[in-house]
Amino acid sequence: MGISVVKKVAPYGIFVWKLDNGKLFGDSDGNVMNIPGRSHDISAMNKLTQAAKYYGAPEGKAVFLAGTQRVSNMRHSEEIDRMKEGLVPSETDIDMWKEQEDLFEEYKRQGWDWE
Repeated sequence: MGISVVKKVAPYGIFVWKLDNGKLFGDSDGNVMNIPGRSHDISAMNKLTQAAKYYGAPEGKAVFLAGTQRVSNMRHSEEIDRMKEGLVPSETDIDMWKEQEDLFEEYKRQGWDWE
């Protein structure tokens, strides 16, 4: 049995600023500096580069995180509540919906009661 890694290849996502030491640049509250964009979006990468210079972190590079989106504190709280209720945290997480559907089908195949 082997381990498979699936790389997200969604065309949308966010760019984050990765410092030369490997850490993501952000504030003291743990908020990472980012900008939404599409893969290979030169304009978004340039804006992030300029912001990094402005905030004193010019040494680094823009890194694209496919399939990722910004989440506000309120949205994060809502997703935690959904997760506690046993629901998929984000209604827009297609990968999670697919995983849940596959799990449901596997349970049905094995004759298990979903409830």
